[in-house]
Amino acid sequence: MEFNPQTLQFLSQCFLDTLSPLPEPRRRAEKNLSDAADTPNYGLAVLRLVAEPSVDEQIRQSAAVNFKNHLKTRWVPSSAAPISDAEKEQIKQLIVSLMLSASPKIQAQLSEALAVIGNHDFPKLWPALLPELRSSLEKAINVNDFASVNGILATVNSLFKKFRHQYKSDPILLDLKYCLDNFAAPLLSTVESISGKMSAAAGSVGSLRQLIEAQRLCSVWSLLVVASASPSRERLTVTAIKFLTIVSTSVHHALFAGDEILQQITQSIVIPNVMLRDEDEELFEMNYVEFIRRDMEGSDLDTRRRIACELLKGIAGNYKDKITERVSAQIHNCLALFAENPAANWKYKDCAIYLVVSLATKKAGGASVSTDLVDVESFFRSVIVPELQGQDVNAFPMLKAGALKFFTMFRVLIPKPVAMALLGDVVRFLSSDVNVVHSYAASCIEKLLLVKDNGIQSRYTSLDIGPILPVLMTNLFGALGKPESEENQYIMRCIMRVLQIADISPEVASPCITGLTTVLNRVCENPKNPVFNHCLFEAVATLVRRACEKNPSLVPAFETCLLPSLQMILAKEVTEFFPYAFQLLAQLVDLNRPPVPPHYMQIFDILLTPDLWDKSANVPALVRLLQSFLQQAPNELNSQGRLNNVLGIFNKLVNKPSTEEQGFHILNPIIENLGYNVIAEYMNNIWKSLFTRLHNSKTPRLVRCLIISMSLFLVKHGIQTLIDTINSVQANIFHMILEHIWIPNLKTITGYTEVKLSAVASAKLLCESPLLLDPAAEKLWGNLLDSIVTLLSQPEEERVEDEPEVPDFGEITGYQATFVRLHNAGKKEEDPLKEIHDPKHFSVVLLANLSSQFRGRFPPIITKYVSPANQAALLQLCSSYNLAIA
Repeated sequence: MEFNPQTLQFLSQCFLDTLSPLPEPRRRAEKNLSDAADTPNYGLAVLRLVAEPSVDEQIRQSAAVNFKNHLKTRWVPSSAAPISDAEKEQIKQLIVSLMLSASPKIQAQLSEALAVIGNHDFPKLWPALLPELRSSLEKAINVNDFASVNGILATVNSLFKKFRHQYKSDPILLDLKYCLDNFAAPLLSTVESISGKMSAAAGSVGSLRQLIEAQRLCSVWSLLVVASASPSRERLTVTAIKFLTIVSTSVHHALFAGDEILQQITQSIVIPNVMLRDEDEELFEMNYVEFIRRDMEGSDLDTRRRIACELLKGIAGNYKDKITERVSAQIHNCLALFAENPAANWKYKDCAIYLVVSLATKKAGGASVSTDLVDVESFFRSVIVPELQGQDVNAFPMLKAGALKFFTMFRVLIPKPVAMALLGDVVRFLSSDVNVVHSYAASCIEKLLLVKDNGIQSRYTSLDIGPILPVLMTNLFGALGKPESEENQYIMRCIMRVLQIADISPEVASPCITGLTTVLNRVCENPKNPVFNHCLFEAVATLVRRACEKNPSLVPAFETCLLPSLQMILAKEVTEFFPYAFQLLAQLVDLNRPPVPPHYMQIFDILLTPDLWDKSANVPALVRLLQSFLQQAPNELNSQGRLNNVLGIFNKLVNKPSTEEQGFHILNPIIENLGYNVIAEYMNNIWKSLFTRLHNSKTPRLVRCLIISMSLFLVKHGIQTLIDTINSVQANIFHMILEHIWIPNLKTITGYTEVKLSAVASAKLLCESPLLLDPAAEKLWGNLLDSIVTLLSQPEEERVEDEPEVPDFGEITGYQATFVRLHNAGKKEEDPLKEIHDPKHFSVVLLANLSSQFRGRFPPIITKYVSPANQAALLQLCSSYNLAIA
């Protein structure tokens, strides 16, 4: 494509039309540009259009975007219709100067385009880039064009960042060294020579300086040692140690093999960076949440302490024994210095503990850890226990925190008698005024209670914590009253865990529910910490379940405490707590005997408010609550038009893919808990709604749910009632549903209760329905038997394919709170067929009895319509129950 007036006019018109609000000219322009993009020199022509001052700014902006996207898909040689080398060279000659002279919006697009080229061509295929950038930078500085200065520095930084992820490749290191020595360092020198004028570009200059200095540290050990001792060179130190860590795991790891190098690293780099500094102590005192996030949760990879340990781990990958020997020596040296003067040298003990904890090896998939640096039991007894037994819970708090962290980390290796002897001391630390200390104490207790021996048996039980339970709960709730610890998630997580394990007596339950509702009322005013909030509601649910199910007499007292708080959540519209409130309300409804008290029925009427169901986060919790009402108050449901409202909600949910399953969770309790005389008048509309949805959008989940609901209806209200109500929608539609929905999809049913229900219903249909026993329906009969055998004999993983979640694009986009299930508020699964213990035996007995009534009729049908594998499986089933099909 030659750039001439005709090309300029053609491209200008195309880019103008792409901005048109009308679809026709816009589509035509996009087609023309797509066709033109395959012609030689198209990219160069568009770039020259961008540079043409006579063209409207909007058109040039559109062209700049097109140019950038063209380069993204065509610059790499392997792409379709790539840009020729000759065209590439002309583009490179133009783009830098054009980028610097363009308006900000065009400059941004061309800067991205330059980065596309640089990522592929720089430095080998574009050696002129950095000299040109340096020359342009000097010109920009001379005319005080600091916007261009920033743009150029940003471009240089972007180019160099490419190398930071590729250090392991030796040629890349050589290229980078060349670039740094010949271009980047002089460029930085040029900028810093006028640093007084460069406040606007300080960030870019700093980034470039850090990059250059960090790379040079690979051969300048002394500079890193100096930086490690300097609190003002934090970023430089971290960047340098990261680089060394990468090199230590690369093909250049032999650089670290020498004994002197290893000694220098451990003594002069690692220890100074692991030692606590003033800023660490300040963070410990002033911002406990951030300190814990960095220290205990392992998100401190960009701090000196953690990155220094990562360097040791990197070197240990090739020189484990040497590193272990030297670090062990440093640990013993630190402990010796502490012993000389504990009050003055306590930081050395903290350093020793930190090294053991941070360098411990975690076993995949478990809580167990190991270390070769020290003997864990000996270290625990001599170093950790004295700190845990210290009577002043506020003295040397950072040492106390380190000791608690060690106990937590190595909890699996600490024998139970030793741990139990110290548990009371850990409980004492919950009363510490220092937030980090009582947080670590809470975390230690929680993690101890999670320990399982052999991955199965809980090591600590309710009997172990029973004697200290009152003081434990008192101290936990007391810790929540400490300044800045009101929403301490570690304490609330510990409360939740203790309640899940402890034997909750009425004497413990009463203050606990009072304490929890007090906290709940407080956080309702201003919810801030989602993790804390979830643990709070889970703790409440746990307490309700474990205390009230064991002692039903506690229910009124719990209602007195909890109901005002839950009603306040609804009244004040604390929407993020709605799902939690509905789940807790469901728990309380479950604990009542029918008839349900009137104040619950007021909540039931609120539950039917349509607006509540519009928020997807509410739906599972609302369904959970509605299920409880359907089970506990079936008679009240059929008064004041409530059943109509409930069925309206069912219809709304079942017609959306994202909530269709929730709709069946409403329908099934209606079928199960209400007499047929109550639901008869509604069944035609219910089936009609389901079949319409099935016709419009048949999803695997919808089909499974429909089969389960039909099965439930069959076992509760009879075969013929099911057939008649379905056929009331359309004559003989049940036959079609059975043939095309029920039979081919029966094998997809999962879940113990669901499989049992579907198998029993299908077997009854097979053996007791006149429709299926009609000789004209022998194929249908045989196919149904084949599906029943598949369902009963094949493992679930062989029957069911994973179904991807389909997003509901019909919902409003944007942020919406998500539903979080409370584990301890879950509804116990009800078995509608409690009297049937073995669905296989039940089905085979029905079949054997049927065949004895019609001897010789069914074996030929089985041979003809049941697969050979299922014939063998059926024979095996019959044999296992000593039955036969005659």
